[in-house]
Amino acid sequence: MLLQFISNLFESDESIQNPYDIVIQINDKVSPLDRRNLYMLPLHDFLTDNNYGEISGGGILKEEPGEIIFCDIHVKFHKNEISTAVLNDIINFVEICGAPKGSKIIIEKTHQEIPFGKNEGIAIYFDGENNHEKNHEDYNVDFVQSEISKLTSTSQERHWKGNATTALYFYGKSFETMKDGVSDFMHTYPLYKSARIAQIA
Repeated sequence: MLLQFISNLFESDESIQNPYDIVIQINDKVSPLDRRNLYMLPLHDFLTDNNYGEISGGGILKEEPGEIIFCDIHVKFHKNEISTAVLNDIINFVEICGAPKGSKIIIEKTHQEIPFGKNEGIAIYFDGENNHEKNHEDYNVDFVQSEISKLTSTSQERHWKGNATTALYFYGKSFETMKDGVSDFMHTYPLYKSARIAQIA
């Protein structure tokens, strides 16, 4: 039942998943479009240029309310043998693309997991209903996202809007540094003092 439930939540780019040798699971709450632009297209070029293989599928896993948990990319190699050198090359490249801590490669045949990732992540959760009731005009996701991005020196921000909650995600070198920047913002704008902060990578 649980596996079926998870399977139903998994959004894939393909109606049928092709065979693959590894799964690159990226601990990034990234939208399908951003996953394509930040990870899939660069990785496609990287695999092709090095004659390693090709992307054969992937998707995004969501929790029941609709918040993204992670995304993954399936890779099929041209050679039967999976070398450590090739895996390290892929890991290094995906880290350059921004893969956060908590990411991993899963080898299909052996189910071996290889953790990787360098960036840390912070999530800020706002109670949308309460904030709208307080002052609808002041609650501006774009403004909040832009200000926090400046304070935390981050880019490529993500966000998710649920029925009663809005979440903003930022990835950078240090969670503590980003948290300090977010705290400064919260003190400046009392409307957002009730926001919940969580480390996501």
